Amino acid sequence: MNFHTSFDDNIADDQVICWGITVGLLRDSLFGSTREERRRRVQEKIFNAFEELDLPGITGSSRFRISLLSAWTRYYVFKIETEGKKYVLNVLSPNSTISSFRKVLDPLKNVFKKYSQNIARPLAYSDEFLLQEWIPGVPLSELKEGDMMMRDEKTLRTAETCIFKTAKLLYRLWKDGYVYTPWDDYEVMHYRDDVILLDLTRFSRKEDDNFYDFYFGVPFTPPDVIKQKNPAYRLYFRGVSEIDYFGTSRKRYVELFLKGIASECESLEEFMEVCPPDVRKTWSP
Repeated sequence: MNFHTSFDDNIADDQVICWGITVGLLRDSLFGSTREERRRRVQEKIFNAFEELDLPGITGSSRFRISLLSAWTRYYVFKIETEGKKYVLNVLSPNSTISSFRKVLDPLKNVFKKYSQNIARPLAYSDEFLLQEWIPGVPLSELKEGDMMMRDEKTLRTAETCIFKTAKLLYRLWKDGYVYTPWDDYEVMHYRDDVILLDLTRFSRKEDDNFYDFYFGVPFTPPDVIKQKNPAYRLYFRGVSEIDYFGTSRKRYVELFLKGIASECESLEEFMEVCPPDVRKTWSP
């Protein structure tokens, strides 16, 4: 099939905007030292992806517009716009710690099938490329302005929904022997009153035994920040309130988190085994 492509100027950028801050990309993660070289190499990568993944065949389209969404040390994320539809194309970064999408994702096929309603589904992938469906939701990071949770009624109602749904989803995954880590709120979408996990490379086999301690703090704050193992976190979050950490008050957060767990427990004994005695005083089924 013959097809036409157009590229946004930003595909050659050597920086991204994160939480309103411009962040320069590491030199080792760039596709070239000059803008012209980066543009040429990115276009080559995209054309290779079209061939390897058969994007015209998968999308049924012949016209495509490509722009850069984000770029990190592991992979670049591009938006693919066709006639009436959008897709996400991930391309491994130079010197990525991921050697192959195929090696990471092949063992997870059953997870993707079972949890298809809660992930940005993979449509095709190879060693170097991964095509995913486009989720027209709201990243949980956008419920905040910087480090501060927005205080309007709609946002706070959405935040409470996401706390319950996230705990429910993650405990279900946990029971199946999987975790989704490391946790970042920008890798999770609120869509159709549910939560959608975006980064498929973050799934791995469970090695920890303490669900509550492992995940306490999600979906708006990484658990390690709550534990404050790193003193830098205490400095970074100085001055924020409980709502900014949890999306609601700490007491209400614990209640919603426990309710999410309880919704996936088959017995009271299972719930009591998962949740520490001191937090069960806040809420118990």
